[in-house]
Amino acid sequence: MAYSALLVSMALVAYTWAAYPALLLALRTLSLHPAQPMRAAKDPFVSIIVAVHNEQEKIAAKLTNCLDLHYPRDRVEIIVASDGSTDATEEIVRSFLARDARIRWLASSQRSGKSGVQNLAAAAARGDTLFFTDANASLDPHVLRTLVDNLANPAVGLVTTTVHFGDPGDAIAKGQGFYWRFEFFLRQMESDLRILATASGCAFAVRRQLFRALPVCYGDDCIVPLDVRLQGHTVVQDRSALVFDSMPQGIEGELRARIRMTARNWSGTWARPALLNPLRFPLTAWALVSHKLLRWLTPFFLAVGFLSNSVLAIGGHGLILVLWWMQLAFYLSAFVGWRLARKQRPAGVCGYSFSFCLANLGFLLGMVKAFRSQKIVAY
Repeated sequence: MAYSALLVSMALVAYTWAAYPALLLALRTLSLHPAQPMRAAKDPFVSIIVAVHNEQEKIAAKLTNCLDLHYPRDRVEIIVASDGSTDATEEIVRSFLARDARIRWLASSQRSGKSGVQNLAAAAARGDTLFFTDANASLDPHVLRTLVDNLANPAVGLVTTTVHFGDPGDAIAKGQGFYWRFEFFLRQMESDLRILATASGCAFAVRRQLFRALPVCYGDDCIVPLDVRLQGHTVVQDRSALVFDSMPQGIEGELRARIRMTARNWSGTWARPALLNPLRFPLTAWALVSHKLLRWLTPFFLAVGFLSNSVLAIGGHGLILVLWWMQLAFYLSAFVGWRLARKQRPAGVCGYSFSFCLANLGFLLGMVKAFRSQKIVAY
């Protein structure tokens, strides 16, 4: 039984983090090159939606960034939707509004979470295309044009951006930078194969008629692309649609973000069970299970693998002992990485093992919240 548990758990980890990416790459290599974006015959009216809560330090730069996008001035509006902001965010937005009529201010009467105010803004939007973007995301000037041109293809329902993070300055940021490069590699392969079913929450565009009101306990980056796929349209990630963002600060910030994303997106994925049906959406179901569900379950696989290996190592020999010592060395290097990260010292390779373990701790705690039906609305 211990041998079976070790074999299955290690096989699942290897499949999720190595075999699945290799399969995607092989399929992408064998497939035809994806169609290039076409230019829209007529520029659709775009509603840029920025959900905010106490963003007085960032909102001025964000509005300036949105106003500088290369898109016809008369074909865009900017809606700032406030989730009960109590700082100077409204005053700053109104100062911009006085100078540019394209800017609109909407405020919820109480905290309803990011998804809640996005629903408020979407209901009030005049655009044929809804462009959701976060206050702390810096947009390349050409990004809106790139997204709109992708939507000129009637089969495409949602276009998501490729996010670049700032220059990492510590072990956590470096490790997470590697994690996100791996994540966007998977998304690009899935996009090229037309089986992508996720988006970058900091910036994506969706057809107005495909948008469905968001349940406030789910993330927009999860549930909106799932709704688009359910309606028979594809989700595309464009390499040239660039957005620049910053990572959560410190160990606690990264852990909180990972817990929140896991809890909200696990529940959100299961809220659309039809997409997990291999008879209806075979390739999309495969991608969702391999890319998302198995990744969030990785900490359980790792725990089973180490415990079963430890049982077998008692009186064991050969490959069993080698594998046990390899696992122990990996977790010890993660511990060293944690100690060095707390002291803000370079961690080298230990920083990557620590960041992997930190991400999986976030997956574990997020899964616990999901299993206990703890819903995260405002954050």
